[in-house]
Amino acid sequence: MRAFGANQKKLQQLVTTSINYHLFLRFGDDNLVVGSWETKEIISREGDMKLQAQVFFASIDQRSERVGGESACTVLADVIANWLQSHQYELPTKSAFDDLVRDGSLEWRNLCENEEYRQKFPDKHFDFETIIEAQICPLSIVTEKSFIGFFQPEGLEDFLHGAMTFDSIWDEINQMGSDVSTNSQSLVYILSWNDHFFVLRVDPDVCYIIDTLGERLYEGCNKAYILKFDKDTSISRLPAKSKVQPSKRRKLRLKRKAKEESVCKGKEACKEFIRSFLAGTSVREMQADINRGLMAIPIHHHRLQIEFHYTQLTHSAIESS
Repeated sequence: MRAFGANQKKLQQLVTTSINYHLFLRFGDDNLVVGSWETKEIISREGDMKLQAQVFFASIDQRSERVGGESACTVLADVIANWLQSHQYELPTKSAFDDLVRDGSLEWRNLCENEEYRQKFPDKHFDFETIIEAQICPLSIVTEKSFIGFFQPEGLEDFLHGAMTFDSIWDEINQMGSDVSTNSQSLVYILSWNDHFFVLRVDPDVCYIIDTLGERLYEGCNKAYILKFDKDTSISRLPAKSKVQPSKRRKLRLKRKAKEESVCKGKEACKEFIRSFLAGTSVREMQADINRGLMAIPIHHHRLQIEFHYTQLTHSAIESS
């Protein structure tokens, strides 16, 4: 009986090893990795503001050699928005996030093989209308719930008179998000700013930014990421930099920490992150050019434009699900 039990145990081990081996062949060494949220402090590129938030990283981003999706952000935003609409109340695991980056990049490379698209987009950076028309995903845009507006530096009030500002768009979205009950679907937007596309998901008490270009978060980052903006998220303004001797650095750090000025907390930090961290540098550069009289405003206004495309599954996809 002992020999039989030992043989049975050995057989079970062989079966388990075989199953794991075949899973490895199918999925790779990152098979079904769930991942985890990390609390990060992100300093703006100007060094004047600090974001403290939870971040969820993929293993790769669109520029990774294994992915080859250098200019795939439009397709990737479409693929991710479709996943979020199809998986309400969920966020992707690390492995699922990696798969979305890979799949979206593959779809982009397939589009690059289309002669018509190559002639229309020689830089291979497709516009949003083309991606929706290509029907890569069963996703549609609701125009009456979408917005086009502008960041508004000082000196452009007359030029942008009558246009929606980023602040007014955010007020509309925030109101819509607050009206969403816990049992309703999330609001999922594809955002376009400065020729880059990423995804915004809005829930009643939390917002998420999903971006497949790690460099957008901070210099040197090479992983796609999800940023969470909830009650524990904060943005503060840092004191002006000073030159000090190395021996005084620790004292200065303590002094700076004491002088940090709170800007905003909670879900509202998402708005400030988009305005000050993502778009801050470009808006400040434009402000400087305007002050020096160096800018032809009608030509460069697109640098201030931001678009919020409200997404939903197509009727056929909803009926199928």
